[in-house]
Amino acid sequence: MSQSEGIRVSRWTRLRSLAVGQYKAIQLSIERRSFEHRLESIVRAALAHQSSGLSAGNRQYKLLTELADSACAKFAHRWSIDPNMLDAQIPAIRKLKSLADPPPKPEPAILVSLGVAGAVALFFLMGILAGLTNVGYHLIGGR
Repeated sequence: MSQSEGIRVSRWTRLRSLAVGQYKAIQLSIERRSFEHRLESIVRAALAHQSSGLSAGNRQYKLLTELADSACAKFAHRWSIDPNMLDAQIPAIRKLKSLADPPPKPEPAILVSLGVAGAVALFFLMGILAGLTNVGYHLIGGR
């Protein structure tokens, strides 16, 4: 193998790797658009359900979340992307997950008992303040 053949091989290898890199970039762009379109249709369906009055935590939201998770997992696996990165870049995924699994609401009894305890503490502190004001008034020579 002469030196010119070695140069031709390295040039051919560089050209081929450049073409493969450009092909992968174009393929990623096309598949990302397809992935985003799929997610957009899933999120639009969830928002349509929400606007029609479907309560959070309904089975339909869970099915849509499963579809979105499946699409994200496939895309992340195909392109070796961290799934958490997709969650960070696409906030609609978090919205969909919050509709599927809403945070639990506190019990009304707890809120009522906290309100009553707060009112009792407030009136107790007001009584102490009034008593101290009265004592202070009499100490400075008031009648």
